[in-house]
Amino acid sequence: MPASFDFDDRLLERHCETADPQVRLRRLSMADAAAMAEWLSDLAVSRNLVAVPHPYGIEDAREFIAGPGASPHMLCAAIEVAGAFAGCVAVDAQTGAPELGYWLARPYWGRGIGTRATRALTDLAFAATGLPALVSGHFIDNEASAAVLAKLGFRRTGLVETRSRAREDTVRLVTMALDRADWAAAQPAIETQRLVMRPPTLGDADEIALLAADRSLGLMTAAAPKPFTLEDARAFVLSSMRKARPYSMTFSIRSAETGQLLGGVGWADGEPGAVELGYWLGAEHRGRGLATEAARAALEAAFDMTGAMAATARCRVTNPASRGVLERCGFQWEGTGLVRSPGAPGSVAVDVFRLDRDVFVSLKEWGQAAMRAGVA
Repeated sequence: MPASFDFDDRLLERHCETADPQVRLRRLSMADAAAMAEWLSDLAVSRNLVAVPHPYGIEDAREFIAGPGASPHMLCAAIEVAGAFAGCVAVDAQTGAPELGYWLARPYWGRGIGTRATRALTDLAFAATGLPALVSGHFIDNEASAAVLAKLGFRRTGLVETRSRAREDTVRLVTMALDRADWAAAQPAIETQRLVMRPPTLGDADEIALLAADRSLGLMTAAAPKPFTLEDARAFVLSSMRKARPYSMTFSIRSAETGQLLGGVGWADGEPGAVELGYWLGAEHRGRGLATEAARAALEAAFDMTGAMAATARCRVTNPASRGVLERCGFQWEGTGLVRSPGAPGSVAVDVFRLDRDVFVSLKEWGQAAMRAGVA
């Protein structure tokens, strides 16, 4: 591991959503100094941290925000709850193994906010970099932090003594670690007979750019910019990392046999009670039923993970193949509309479809029964 690691400054250029729409991560700014000083002056908070002194003043906050918090070696985010500053979460890679740390103001304890915030930054750090592992730790009497780290998959690696500046005393610290393999194994995945679908990482950007650069894809989709460059692929992956899982999810579609990238599928939070399905395939992989196979599996996962009661979808009116995929999944045509298309001079016409959850379940059960009876 190098002595230090630089994070891409663009990782937090936009807000990072979490499973709770009220909780999100954003860049730390000097405007947070007063709230940071107020919350960290609470000994109940600072006593669980190694380097934070007590009392903690606004100059301490300003010094951190301008210094370590702004360093390229630290991925540091403000935790925002309903628009209010509520704490910080960071991965510090200034020396040695990158270390996850966080703190949360006392009014926000006991609501799952720490777990959501740390999970979002952990996912972003692993997906956007090649880091092999993260380390972390908690004071032995901090059961809440121990529970948060355990939920993220961190495993205990040891017990050391350190000094808490706020306590002005030596404290035993439980050390923990999470390696990339364990993190990846815990990520949501969808598998079918021929396909494996997992959330993309920046390591997939080259393959995505190459596959999506095909001109025919631009003629059939409204969402992809034309031409589709490596920078577009990186922006696409970063955007997918910041989404509010599981209500918005993006998956790379790969061959279960070869691991080759075939395309992408996913859903976004749509109208109330519904998700919006989207998918694409590289030109050489079309015409084999792969899009239908991926879409059906993604729909099942979306209904299961989000509790949505319906799914919607749109495809260009000039794309009969995509319309066929939707119809084979059970979608019903509802009308037409116009959407803005990146790279196009104006809006493009689309067909609009809808599929109710109970219809999807009924069609799946009918198909399984037909297979058992030998009539499908």
